[in-house]
Amino acid sequence: MEKEIEVKFKIDEKDQIKEKLIGLGVSLSEPYKQTTYGFFSVDSIERGIFPRIRDEKNNIVLTVKVKPKKETNYFERMEYSMKIGNAKEGEDILRVLGFDDIRVFEKIRQEGELLNTKIVLDELYFGNFIEIEGEKEDIENVIIKLGLDNKERITKAYLALEDDYKNGRL
Repeated sequence: MEKEIEVKFKIDEKDQIKEKLIGLGVSLSEPYKQTTYGFFSVDSIERGIFPRIRDEKNNIVLTVKVKPKKETNYFERMEYSMKIGNAKEGEDILRVLGFDDIRVFEKIRQEGELLNTKIVLDELYFGNFIEIEGEKEDIENVIIKLGLDNKERITKAYLALEDDYKNGRL
């Protein structure tokens, strides 16, 4: 189990943020495709339990994220993960457990590190985003270093952002 702490920002000029990262010494990975299967049950949102299966770089990982009861300025979750043999088996298990509403989305992702944080650039059909993950103090230092301190923080998951996009709120 790990505690995940991150914040996202929508970025309009992806090339500018990439140049800034490279200028700060960040080595970005080659872009790769990531497919995420999000699973929901009748009460999963209310309970704050979010299972997913992620397929990337020939690895398939089943993760369950649990949202804390209090809201913060960060996307915070307890995260339980394990590699699985294939997505279909994981899907079957989650369906048996009542998670029968499945949403799938793909993104192109690049990763790097800066000041003790994981930096992720994500390209989705509804926009480009940067995620900064790490300890809160380190995240804040990176936000300032990248000049994002005046931009709106996003503490939602991509599936919630997709809903916002479809409803004209993003």
